[in-house]
Amino acid sequence: MLPATHLFGALLLVAAACLAQPTVAPTLEPVGPARGDNWNDYNIVDSFETGYRFSTTGGSLDQYRSTVNYGDGVRLLASFLSINSKDGHGKFFDQIVLTTQGLGNDPYESATLRIEKNRLYRYDLNWRLNDYYNPGLRTGGQQGQHLLDTEYTTSDQDLTLFPQSNVKFFLGYTRGDQNGPAISTIQLFDSRGNEFPLFENVRRVRNEYRIGNEIRLFGIRFTWMHGWEDFKEDSAFSSGLNLGNNPGNPTTLSSFQRSEPYHGTSPYWRGGLFTEREHFSASGRATYTSGQRDFILDENAAGPSRFGLDTVRQVVTAGNAQRPVFAGNLTLSYFPISKLTLTNQTTVNNIRIDGNSVYAEFDNAAQAFQYAAFEFLGIRTLANETSLNYQATRWLGVYGGYQYSDRQIRSQEATLGSAFNATSEQTNALHEGLFGLRLKPVKPLSILLEGEVGHTNRPLSPIAERNYHVLGARLQYKVKTFSFTAATRENYNTNSVSLSSYASHSRNYSADASWTPRNWFALDAGYSKLHLDTAGGIDYFANGQSITGQQSIYVSNLHIANLSARFALNKRADFLAGYSHTQDTGDGRSSLLAPGIGPALPAFQAAQTFPLRFLSPMARLSIQITEKIRWNVGYQYYGYNERFLNGEDYRAHTGYSSVLWSF
Repeated sequence: MLPATHLFGALLLVAAACLAQPTVAPTLEPVGPARGDNWNDYNIVDSFETGYRFSTTGGSLDQYRSTVNYGDGVRLLASFLSINSKDGHGKFFDQIVLTTQGLGNDPYESATLRIEKNRLYRYDLNWRLNDYYNPGLRTGGQQGQHLLDTEYTTSDQDLTLFPQSNVKFFLGYTRGDQNGPAISTIQLFDSRGNEFPLFENVRRVRNEYRIGNEIRLFGIRFTWMHGWEDFKEDSAFSSGLNLGNNPGNPTTLSSFQRSEPYHGTSPYWRGGLFTEREHFSASGRATYTSGQRDFILDENAAGPSRFGLDTVRQVVTAGNAQRPVFAGNLTLSYFPISKLTLTNQTTVNNIRIDGNSVYAEFDNAAQAFQYAAFEFLGIRTLANETSLNYQATRWLGVYGGYQYSDRQIRSQEATLGSAFNATSEQTNALHEGLFGLRLKPVKPLSILLEGEVGHTNRPLSPIAERNYHVLGARLQYKVKTFSFTAATRENYNTNSVSLSSYASHSRNYSADASWTPRNWFALDAGYSKLHLDTAGGIDYFANGQSITGQQSIYVSNLHIANLSARFALNKRADFLAGYSHTQDTGDGRSSLLAPGIGPALPAFQAAQTFPLRFLSPMARLSIQITEKIRWNVGYQYYGYNERFLNGEDYRAHTGYSSVLWSF
């Protein structure tokens, strides 16, 4: 249903705006001598910041954990170590660089390591841990029954042999691991049955191995990579004796078990060819993945139904499929004169899902058996784009382009045991034009104007782009210690298909400025506004009746502002103060009960806008104790308020005290 989609999109947008304000630690000021210390034939630069985080929260702890999630405790806030050979000819290595952030139970921890020996090898390691907490605050009607509390760990390791030579080799390994508890719900045994919470044990693992090579010869660079990716999920759901969420409903659970292992492998090949001459350049890339997927879902539920009959429901879904994917592109650029560039790009993409997936459901009480099968889905896209870029004079540049793409979608579904076999095919074509101007009337000022128009004859979905156009502009002014940037972009889309109609309009405005009048003082400020309104027709069922002729409307007016100032005090202390404010004013209503636009149904009125406010002031002080030691203290406040639905409001006081030193 579109209102839920709009609400989910708004939450993602607001979450991104909230996370745009970084945490107040770690400290950015350097310690120790700028050139580091010498040891034998190496130069060493290092720093180490450790301290204690504190936090106090009020209101919704779940909302705080889903957006901020910093807690109390001792942390290695950040560290940096660099060991470099002074002459570039170390015995075993010429460079080691190690950086860490947030180690010691921060929700977002990371570490990077590079070890390099000139002309022989380069080894890179990237490690990240994300303490992912999703309380499902807007999912369903039961608070606390849609929860994900997992840790997601990823690591990338890459070894390059002969990195500076014309022939180099690559070896790599990546692993991702997600584990932890989760809660979900299920409705049994019919559309008016009870709803039951279920426990889930999340287990997801991904491994990737890769090997490759690059060759440079006669001005041509050729690369290839072969990889093997393996993914498996062995999460399971379970429940014991369960009375359900509705005590007035006689449906209860005696037991529930669901296992749904999902395993897949994706061996792939990647290749690239690149060359550049005085008046010509070419680049081509191609990827082929031969995917294989196998899955099974085995579910058993037992308990009395709403009519008091003992019911055992068994559901089995199984399948295996091949999922080959091919993607490639070829880009040709021609530079007949220094002021003119002509570029043509051709892209092809083809994905198929071909296999045997069967859904089967057996009701022991009714002795009823239902099943369905899926057989094939194929999507093929061909696209070509030609663009021109011309610098007419010092102050005037123009560019333009035209793109055409053709997408074919084929699918086939079947119902076993009958002659029914549904095969469908759809082809749609996109025509798109782009034009822009670059102006530089005076040296400090640059202006960019652009426009885009597109049309698709048969969009895939009601909310896809059909008849659309985009207008944009950007201005930049920079002189000495002051810079200013402003931008605007508007996107209009209308779509009308046989099942529904849809239209959207978005406007983005932004401005940023920075000023450094003195070497001890700097000021930065920014503001952006994102407006979105959408309208779509929907059909739905209510109280057993089919309702038509209604509209799904969503309106958002999101304002984001930030301001920060930095002071250097007597060359021994640095002070930073900042403020971030995010606010969605919605559709302008003063309360949820006030009349809005669109259908008067209360459920629609509540879902067509989501006004809220999120603010976060912060301050940090860093004082130099000695040449190699600094003491730091910081504070940050988070305040979150939903204007209409304030059950998820929270406030949090967070901060830290640390010592940063070089040794």
